[in-house]
Amino acid sequence: MEDEEVMALAVVVGSEKGSWPIKYLGLPLGGNPNSTEFWNLVVEKVGKMLDGWKKAVLSKGGRLTMIQSILSFIPIYFMSLFKLPNGVAVLLEKICGSFSRIGK
Repeated sequence: MEDEEVMALAVVVGSEKGSWPIKYLGLPLGGNPNSTEFWNLVVEKVGKMLDGWKKAVLSKGGRLTMIQSILSFIPIYFMSLFKLPNGVAVLLEKICGSFSRIGK
C-alpha cells in the first residue's frame, strides 16, 4: 500500500499514520529485544526512580526493600514478554547495587 493510500484511509477512520516501534501497555513493539537499545526504556525508568529516592533518608533495609519490591517490578514486567540480554541484566544489577550502597 502506498503512503498516500494509508494517509487517506487514516483520515477516513479518524486516525493518523504511525511508525514503528510503537508502545502497547508500556512495552515497545517492533524493536529488537536482543539489542541493548531496546532495553534503554527499562534502564531509564529504574534510573529515574532511583534519582528521586537518593535524596530520601532510608535505612539500608529500606533501600533493599525498595530494590526488591519496586525496582524489580519494572524489569520483570518487560521480561514477561522478552528475554533480558546479559549485558542489560549486569547494568541493572550495577545500578541497583550502587543505590543500596548510598549513605555508607
